[in-house]
Amino acid sequence: MLKIFIIAAIIVLIAAAFAWYIYTRDVSTLTLTQDKLTISINKNSVSLNVKEVENETQEFSALQVTQTILEQEDGSMLVLEESSTDNMYQYNFSTPTSVYMILGAREINLLLQSNNLYVIQVKLHNRKVLNIIARQSDDQSLSLLYGMSNTQFLHIINALWDGDTSMENEMWHDALTINAQEDAVLAKWSTPLHAIDGLITPSDKE
Repeated sequence: MLKIFIIAAIIVLIAAAFAWYIYTRDVSTLTLTQDKLTISINKNSVSLNVKEVENETQEFSALQVTQTILEQEDGSMLVLEESSTDNMYQYNFSTPTSVYMILGAREINLLLQSNNLYVIQVKLHNRKVLNIIARQSDDQSLSLLYGMSNTQFLHIINALWDGDTSMENEMWHDALTINAQEDAVLAKWSTPLHAIDGLITPSDKE
């Protein structure tokens, strides 16, 4: 009888621990719906009014990338890049490292992270700073949003994080804003990036 009681107690404790984990873990979104781009962490969210001006999909042997150029109310542009591997592959590195590789950056500055949402700055090879929000929901998908000014970037950060949260590193200033549609897309997706540099790798899932 005692043995049954102990087993039952262990099961209850495991169930309670799992429920606590589900309740307390950070849940994030980075979604585009009609003319609204929404970024959220748990109950905190911020929405940006945008208009889609261009949408293009690139197909690689094991990776698909959809690049959407969005125009804001002030005329500046944002770019949303949504990528996913096929079932046989997955991303090979941490999210910041993948962002560094995809943007062909010379330096990276991780500011904040909450579960699978990252607030990052990169210094491009022309030394210009680019503000990025990256979301990696699993090993096979990665979304990037970039082009925000420092003012807008801070507004998003303040809307999503509580006032007691401090950045992991000092923020770089004078970030690049995108004002022309033809110059908007800055990511450097290519077959060599995947096949030679190892951005993606065969999946370890059975």
